[in-house]
Amino acid sequence: MDLSRKIIILIYGRAFSFLISLAIPIALTRLLLKEDYGTYQQLVMIYSVIQAILLLGIPQSLLYYYPRNESEAHPLLVKQTWSIVGFSSLFVILTSLGISQGMEILESEHHLQPFIFLIGIYTGIMLLVLPLQNLLVLEGKESLAMQCMIGFTVIDIIVLPSAAWLNPSTLGMVYGIIATAITKAVIVLVYIYLNYLNKAYVGNTFYKEQLAYGIPVGLTAMIYVINVNIDKYLVAMFFSTSVFGVYYLGSLWAPIFGWFTQSASQVITPRLSKAHKENNLVEMRNLYNKSIEKLSFLFFPLTIFLILMAEPLIITMFTGKYEDAIPIFTIYMTLLPTYSFRIGWILMASGQTKFLLRLAIIVSVINIVLSYFLITNLEGDNRLLGIPFATVTVTWLSTFAIMYQSMHTLDVKIVDAYPWSKIFSILFISLISAVPLFMILSFDISEVYLLITSFLVYGVIFLYLTFRMEIWGEAEIRLLNSFFSLKNS
Repeated sequence: MDLSRKIIILIYGRAFSFLISLAIPIALTRLLLKEDYGTYQQLVMIYSVIQAILLLGIPQSLLYYYPRNESEAHPLLVKQTWSIVGFSSLFVILTSLGISQGMEILESEHHLQPFIFLIGIYTGIMLLVLPLQNLLVLEGKESLAMQCMIGFTVIDIIVLPSAAWLNPSTLGMVYGIIATAITKAVIVLVYIYLNYLNKAYVGNTFYKEQLAYGIPVGLTAMIYVINVNIDKYLVAMFFSTSVFGVYYLGSLWAPIFGWFTQSASQVITPRLSKAHKENNLVEMRNLYNKSIEKLSFLFFPLTIFLILMAEPLIITMFTGKYEDAIPIFTIYMTLLPTYSFRIGWILMASGQTKFLLRLAIIVSVINIVLSYFLITNLEGDNRLLGIPFATVTVTWLSTFAIMYQSMHTLDVKIVDAYPWSKIFSILFISLISAVPLFMILSFDISEVYLLITSFLVYGVIFLYLTFRMEIWGEAEIRLLNSFFSLKNS
């Protein structure tokens, strides 16, 4: 129960942060031209790849090493961790300065050239921020981690639309994100100084071991980010920045919902690591099985609801000028069920980071080849829609590979590895709950009312039927009550 509450606290934090952060694209799509919004999102895409590389898997290495060390050694581990990301931060800032100067000397006229150094500064500062969430969870401070998620999102909500209002251009947005990064970095550095860096260090450093574990994870994360963004790279190459802006909004959602699995991973991976160290496969199987059941309960109904509500959702959020994002959004929603199974926690906890790296490379190559083939051979609107199709296809392939390797590690058959009875029950109920939505969609009402009505109807039917089928019950009610009691205390 305590474990589930920890996960729910983090999911609540990320869910609430996600919901309020929607104010940012809602504001930006109204304040910025399509071209400026598209250019800004291209810079954000560059940041996501660079930070995945230069984090060197350090946040994930904390989940591995923190529970394996005594509390006296934790200040040394934290100092070592932030020393590594500090050097990475300096490296990316200097490198971006060199690239920017080189492009200027070569008189490059690329539309991103004026922003290269600035995005390097932003990336370098954010590297100092990103390991904090894992550290707070390892300390058992899930509530503080939740508050930080929400607080950092509030900073973004205040600063970014203000920057777009004061300077409605790509440059204005870049200055805005740098301001948010500086604010967050100051908060993080003060916290780790007060709690770790001003304490005595016990033990010997193990930079080599931490990097040996983390670098494959970092490279895997980098390749994963590249794999997820290959479609966007190709859209940026073959289409205008305005089309890129539309495509980005359609492809935005599926990766965002990864905060469900990220929240669970931060809590469960350290426990799996400890169980693996003790060779307790039974405990690992139980954690894995229960995690998949809970994630299926979230992602299966979410997938069906969002696919049906794609049109009113996109138009409500971003106005009718972005309606071309609807089919892209719909295709990407078929990725959501993979989050229930594509959890590499078993492999991370057992140190199989090289397997994840090799898999990521293979999947990335397949995605590049398939995406390029489709974009160069299809015609008309299908030319653009073929790109998300390729990404979805290779993601499902990687899901099956991770499932197979996890079963092999746990020494369990597929019949016993997953709670199939509940998975199929959840899928069936998700489909049944969607039947009334077809009638609601036929009503001539505004998109906002359509969304609200559909959400309430679908949610009530799904929760009622799953309760009757005993997929959830009194235990979950007590868990939620304890969570709200914790919030109010």
